[in-house]
Amino acid sequence: MATRKSHRIPTLWQGFRWSLGADASGGGTTPYRMAWRALNATLWHSRAMKRWMTVVYELHSRKVIEDMPGEYLRAVRPYVHRGVGFNERVVQLIDHMDWLEGAFQRAAFEQIVSGQPLTLVELTAPRGYDYVRLQLQQAPLPSPEGDMLLSLNLQRSADVQHKAENVEAAVLAFSRFRIDDKPCLVIGGVRGQRHPTQRVSLTELSQALQGWKPSVLLVRVAQELARYWQLHLIGLDPAAHRLHDWSYRWKKNRRESGQRIFAAYDALWDHFDCKPGPLGWVVVPLNSDEKLAATALSPEKRARQTSRADYWIRTRNVMRAEFRRLLQKPVREARLSHLTETMDRESMRARLNYPDVIKDEFDFDDDSQDSQNSEDMVPSRVLATGPGNLV
Repeated sequence: MATRKSHRIPTLWQGFRWSLGADASGGGTTPYRMAWRALNATLWHSRAMKRWMTVVYELHSRKVIEDMPGEYLRAVRPYVHRGVGFNERVVQLIDHMDWLEGAFQRAAFEQIVSGQPLTLVELTAPRGYDYVRLQLQQAPLPSPEGDMLLSLNLQRSADVQHKAENVEAAVLAFSRFRIDDKPCLVIGGVRGQRHPTQRVSLTELSQALQGWKPSVLLVRVAQELARYWQLHLIGLDPAAHRLHDWSYRWKKNRRESGQRIFAAYDALWDHFDCKPGPLGWVVVPLNSDEKLAATALSPEKRARQTSRADYWIRTRNVMRAEFRRLLQKPVREARLSHLTETMDRESMRARLNYPDVIKDEFDFDDDSQDSQNSEDMVPSRVLATGPGNLV
């Protein structure tokens, strides 16, 4: 006899029981700590957790998500930014899920929510490779750094390697939520290769990417995505990384590993000339230093720089074409300047209770710069001498 499916929203105590499961830990969280965080969230943050449980149940009923316990526990797991509490994390997750459904074309969205990677662009594969591609997919449930992954994948050809397999060369984790009431594409982590055996050397990887460092290339792609989706681009300040918590600093090897990660993030953000932003974040410019001063270089460096510039220009042009096929731009809001009746500021304040202009505390990129045409932009010479050990 078939069992009847319950239409009742699970209680918060059901969510606490989910945290006791064997598959609830992971992502740097022990089973004991996971259970303690779930109990804390249930007792002291019940209003926010009930709201998230309702959203998760609704998404599950619409088959947007499959693993309801795992999705619910996203709000319980510690986020990579150690200053984010349960209430703020719930707001971030809801904001991200609301945005996700409108950010992709229908077929691409269905592929994303099914758990399959979406090929964003096929890069030019050098000799000896079957493919080099950029992919988007949902992050694994224990991931603390973001809800989406932008990954660089490549595979050698059969002539070069017997039974060659896909190699994940670099990954950028991000989410979309509001910071200081501004829509942001938030980079929570950038990492390199993690698989113990399926790896390629840094020299081979650099040759395959025409001299580009994988982490730099992924941030440049994130810039293009943020520009297309009309979002500000924000990165995690290493000073706010959760590896600074006392629980991760008991052992010397963990402290040293954390210092290497922090130094790598500092090098990456310095490379892009990032500015301090909201507490625990840095503002990543959407337009990097794009002037190619090749005449100041030696002929050998000038040739390598020209090769990098050509590779990026071709990649960017293909990306923009694929963006129009796979992604959706946000709906444009009506602007007051487009009204047929012009009004001065005082009359607008009287009619619409329009506030005075308040200077932002943090210097986000100006919207007028975001929409500038960058067809003639080429990569910066800093890529020839940039930091070598990026995450």
